[in-house]
Amino acid sequence: MSLLGKYFKGWRFRDTTPSLEKGDVIEVFVAESNSTTEGHVYVGDTHLIVEGAGPETVEKRVRVRVTEFDESSSTGRGEFLEVVGESSYTS
Repeated sequence: MSLLGKYFKGWRFRDTTPSLEKGDVIEVFVAESNSTTEGHVYVGDTHLIVEGAGPETVEKRVRVRVTEFDESSSTGRGEFLEVVGESSYTS
């Protein structure tokens, strides 16, 4: 491996429209909840509706399993698994 290759090993660029696949497990913050059973997550320009993420999960870091994803529209659905952290902005 070249010196430049070693230097950049592990680096990657962030994308505003990440590619997700069914079954992927990701950790994200729930931005809002419009009902008692669904939360909305935004990752860049990507929007996921998360089943089971109600109002109590808003502004919390949660683990979600992707259940469907349309790469052309950057939208999908996920299943809430668990709360894994708090936002540093909440008091």
